[in-house]
Amino acid sequence: MIDFATPSKDPALWELNETTRDYVAINDACQNLDDLTFLRSKRNYSDQSRRLSINLFQRKLLNGEKSMRNYLIYSESTGSVYCGPCRLFSYKSTGALITEGFSDWKHPEYVGVHENSKSHISSVLAMKERGCNLGRIDKKLTDMVETEIKYWRNVLIRVVATVKTLSSRGLPFRGPSDKFGSPHNGNYMMALELIAEFDPFLSSHIEKFGNVGKGYTSYLSFQTCQEFITMMAHKVQNQIIDEVKKAKYYAIIIDSTPDISHIDQLSIILRYTLDSGKPVERFIEFIPNTGHKAQDMIDALIKTFDKHDIDINNCRGQSYDNASNMSGVYNGLQAKIKQLNSLAYYVPCSAHSLNLVGECAAVCCKEGSNFFLFLQKLYTFFSASTYRWKLLQDVFSQSDNVSVKRLSDTRWSARAEACSSLNTNWNEIILALSNILKNDIEKEVTKSEARGLLNQMDRIETAFMVVFWNKVLERFNATNKKLQTVEIDIESVVCLYNSLHQYVKEMRNMFDIYEKLAIEKTDLTYLTNIRRKKRKLQYDESPGEEVHFDSRESLKVNSYFVILDKLDAELEKRKKSYENIKEKFSFLLKFTTLSSSELDLSANELCKIYNNNLGESFSNECQHFRNYLLSIEQIPRTVLEMSMLLKEKIISDLFPYIDIVSRIFLCLSASNCSAERSFSTLKRIKNYLRSRLTEDHLNSFAILNIENEICRTIDYEDIINEFACTKSRRKNF
Repeated sequence: MIDFATPSKDPALWELNETTRDYVAINDACQNLDDLTFLRSKRNYSDQSRRLSINLFQRKLLNGEKSMRNYLIYSESTGSVYCGPCRLFSYKSTGALITEGFSDWKHPEYVGVHENSKSHISSVLAMKERGCNLGRIDKKLTDMVETEIKYWRNVLIRVVATVKTLSSRGLPFRGPSDKFGSPHNGNYMMALELIAEFDPFLSSHIEKFGNVGKGYTSYLSFQTCQEFITMMAHKVQNQIIDEVKKAKYYAIIIDSTPDISHIDQLSIILRYTLDSGKPVERFIEFIPNTGHKAQDMIDALIKTFDKHDIDINNCRGQSYDNASNMSGVYNGLQAKIKQLNSLAYYVPCSAHSLNLVGECAAVCCKEGSNFFLFLQKLYTFFSASTYRWKLLQDVFSQSDNVSVKRLSDTRWSARAEACSSLNTNWNEIILALSNILKNDIEKEVTKSEARGLLNQMDRIETAFMVVFWNKVLERFNATNKKLQTVEIDIESVVCLYNSLHQYVKEMRNMFDIYEKLAIEKTDLTYLTNIRRKKRKLQYDESPGEEVHFDSRESLKVNSYFVILDKLDAELEKRKKSYENIKEKFSFLLKFTTLSSSELDLSANELCKIYNNNLGESFSNECQHFRNYLLSIEQIPRTVLEMSMLLKEKIISDLFPYIDIVSRIFLCLSASNCSAERSFSTLKRIKNYLRSRLTEDHLNSFAILNIENEICRTIDYEDIINEFACTKSRRKNF
């Protein structure tokens, strides 16, 4: 492009040379009409003083229409007007509009005479012609640049769309081959080839630049692909960090697991509230090989927070599993964080705690332990042989449930599914085992295993355990799934634990009901001849003092009541952790039921705890908010509904401390299931084919997949513009 020196905006100060003429011919001159008062144009006459009027820059035609006099330019330094074309291109003509500037405001008609003169018309035409001649070269170059920019932007839009789609779904990009046309070139090139089948533009580009090799710009390589992944990951992460800082208060969720290459990955999740008042849990990053000691983990956490400029003093909660290195009161991670911030309350993972309640009850007695061992053995027996599995399928041909289920060490729902499957298909499983036992071609080892399983199912105790545990696990599993949701809060956790606690207590009187269902399932009775091992008596015992139960009483006292008592005790113990925190905020849901004095007392107690966050007017604000709730039709039932009400009605500025309290309460995480879910993404991304994935690439893939909701909102133009800034020396965008 042609480069011109920019002349002064004041026509009186123009240097009348070719450079100035070229610039004005191409770009036109500024009329300097910003200040319509024209103070410097004031002229004194015998009768009065006059100034330049804006009307002088308009020409009134005979038909009443007005046209602008674009050639007139106001000079601030002289307070007069000039004719721009004549000053530059009228070499011989003289006059006030050309030389010293026109300022005779008493006779403005002179301007009309000038614009109709032959010299003025010639000057205007000369300037137009010169601008066209110069513009032809400039326009051609500009069109070439614009065409080039448009071409490469069209290429990059398709590349960015492909990268964003694959990364948000956690799909691998590369394959064994990096060549277009190869059946082993991976998902990235495959997707571009698929788009090219219906897109002539991309098809032509791939044909021209697809496999040109190094030294040529195509923007189809995996290097470009990785650059876009990194840019999008940084954009998503920066948005999360900005949301955290805007919300101010947050809770920490941390857990670790080894990946496929035996590197321990520490997952960091932050829980906070959005502008809508809704809580969210966002993934920050994986940190490799931090170690399992609390001090190592706190050092890694603080380093990460410093990198992202997150203030640990704004942390209001922390949630981990029940491992001692995490939950230890004295030397655990929660204790280390509390040393830095005493308001970061520790909340045990409610879902994990409920699993521990069930596991403790499952192994508290012999019948309970044997029952779950039997469930696993049943699955192992049929799944170990495709032939046996086929026999099971043939028996289940008339049923919707066509398989037995295995147990899981981590997923409590697996126990519920296994027990439900056995309870539903009891007779079918017995028939399948009987068919295997009667089959003469089966090995004796197989028959022996089938006989042992059948003998176990021929006991009324097993049938009772199936019925009993099916009822218990169904409720525990449904509750556990509810506890894993992001929207769950401490208040809901306490309510769910209390409901389970009451449910278990009521089951103590339901032994006869479960016994009846078990007898209907098996048509069996209790064993009468029980061989008891002779026990050595203590020195102060006599033979008649030992109590012997029959089979029914033994099942009821030594198994049924023991399991229920264990469930009752564990639920009572576990829920105390949540009740202690709930008590601090319990008045938030009792605004309309508490008296003014009770509300004032509760508000002041909470204000003492968060004295740096809540002001002295918090109690008074609570009283006002109480009256507001009484004036509306639908009173919020949860803190989440209350927080969303403040945002929806735009009254958070009226009740700022209520808003702060609700944000603090909602950011307290009730479970660390989001960290567990991030491990599922880790397992998909870093698999045995990608075991050498670097940590930077792993975190980029992970955050785009885990936070795909944010990833899908990324604007193509923003990414391309950022990419263009780094590649400006290679191509224009």
